[in-house]
Amino acid sequence: MALRPKLQALSSLNPVPFTGKVYRVVRAGHRNQILSTEGNRHFEGRYHMAGETGMLYTSLNKDTAKDEVLRHAAADMIQDPLVCAEIQIRMNRVLDLTRRATLNKLGISRSDLTTFDLVLPQAIGLQARRAGFEGMIVPSATGEGHNLVIFEDNLGEGCRIEIGEIQKV
Repeated sequence: MALRPKLQALSSLNPVPFTGKVYRVVRAGHRNQILSTEGNRHFEGRYHMAGETGMLYTSLNKDTAKDEVLRHAAADMIQDPLVCAEIQIRMNRVLDLTRRATLNKLGISRSDLTTFDLVLPQAIGLQARRAGFEGMIVPSATGEGHNLVIFEDNLGEGCRIEIGEIQKV
């Protein structure tokens, strides 16, 4: 973990827009719940604590989306058929934590975001939501690719989340 993260600097960072496709992998039986964040209520995630709701975890490519699910999946889930949804996104205020300059301003490194210790990433997620960011682009803890974490409660005017094609994995 960084010795002195400067999370107070987060609110002064400039947001970036994001428009493009992201991907989310779920059990085939949950294909009608692609955008559900109900799991947040029961399980902690890298950027939220258990009980916090409204964080939608997506990936910028299909392989990363699949790898993220397999990294967390219980044995019974791996045996179930999985589907991958393509989701079209438009957001105006995104925090890009893949940029070295942004990490430097916060006094953190990429490895601080991908470690097994979730304390710092969860604190960053909380502060980013409080600062009004609509989401964050973050490195995947799988070691490959990037994720887009969407803060549903912060989505503003002009934002769009639209499910496209859903395919078997």
